[in-house]
Amino acid sequence: MAQVLRALGSLLGAKRRERRAVGRVVRPWHEDSVHAHPSVGLTPSKALALLHAADSGSPQVQFELFSEMLQKWPRLAAVEATRRLALTGLEWDVVAGPTPAGDAARGRRAEEAADYARQALHELERFGEVLEHLSSAVGYGLAVAELVWEAGRLADIVPVPHGRLISDPQEPWRLRVRTEEEPSLGVALDEQPGKWVVHQPRATPGRPFGGGLLRGSVLLYLAQNLSLKDWLVYSQAAGMPVRVAQFEPGTPDADKRALLKMLEALGTDAVAAVSKSVELKFIESRGGDKPYGPLQRYCNTEVTIQWLGQHLTTDVQTSGSRAAAEIHDRVREDLLVADIRDEARSLERGLLRPLVQSRFGDGVPWPRFRRALVESVDTRSLAATLAVAVNELGVRAPRRWVHRVLGIPEPLTGEPVLEGRVAS
Repeated sequence: MAQVLRALGSLLGAKRRERRAVGRVVRPWHEDSVHAHPSVGLTPSKALALLHAADSGSPQVQFELFSEMLQKWPRLAAVEATRRLALTGLEWDVVAGPTPAGDAARGRRAEEAADYARQALHELERFGEVLEHLSSAVGYGLAVAELVWEAGRLADIVPVPHGRLISDPQEPWRLRVRTEEEPSLGVALDEQPGKWVVHQPRATPGRPFGGGLLRGSVLLYLAQNLSLKDWLVYSQAAGMPVRVAQFEPGTPDADKRALLKMLEALGTDAVAAVSKSVELKFIESRGGDKPYGPLQRYCNTEVTIQWLGQHLTTDVQTSGSRAAAEIHDRVREDLLVADIRDEARSLERGLLRPLVQSRFGDGVPWPRFRRALVESVDTRSLAATLAVAVNELGVRAPRRWVHRVLGIPEPLTGEPVLEGRVAS
């Protein structure tokens, strides 16, 4: 009876694979290189118009603004990279899904499915690139990747450029991907199950393009960018001394014009030849950096707090002690745990589930995606904890996990190893 049910499940899986879209939908397109440069001449009203257009289902210019913000504001680029690399820098693994206690057969199938999924992901050349792309959803609000199926197997996974994403005009909550064949309306993601990985951490219901930390950083970027431009103009005007030349009454106009040209040349040439009758003075500017400097520091501090939950690790020289920075640095682990959880949910739902179903059908629990959040743990303390947990409490720790967290590679077959002394 069990064999009949498994055969039926495989048949249903085959039917599902027949309905699943095959081949690649998102191909290189010339419009991906077309840019509107929305940050040039950006004003509050223009920024508001871009955000409203995104809420109406056309986020292309908003996403391009996000990209230019990262290029033009060094502090924003730094904190975005810190937040993103804290996630992508961790080792990943695929583990078996939960099974009922005592069901050994189901447990073995779950382990088999996890091994298959792990091997399949390692064989994907661009899987690391896709993980990097999906991690950008923390800033952009969402990120999408396409699963490319060929002959019933996962052949590739492709990042979808943010500029391709739109929403349905009639149903704004439905995501679509623009293609060369469908440049306006695009392809609906929910009409192709098992085809798309959609990562949308902390999504805003009904507003697919309303989330993301970069959207919340637009106002700070606008203040920082406008004040920096004003600061540069102010520095050019007030940073150089005023050049004043006094001449005797009755000086001919031609001599006055020549004297004026000489003063203008002093700004670049810094040399001049004048008559002894001309009194030349340089009046130094006493202007300071206010209010531009404090406004720049305010924007940098606020955007750091927004992304990292603190700012002492980036402003330790001016804002506090190293000990306080280390305490604040641990606060960031709360954000990292949330990012790990959101990433795992999206990958399990959009990638691991269809991957296992294509091979085993619906009867096997789909695997779980895990990140190893043990990079900052002291290995000496961890080894002592493992010794107590395994030897005294009887905890069953997977050998592969222990090797990974301790940073010790597993020995190859036949490779000499140090045996050491094991307590009896």
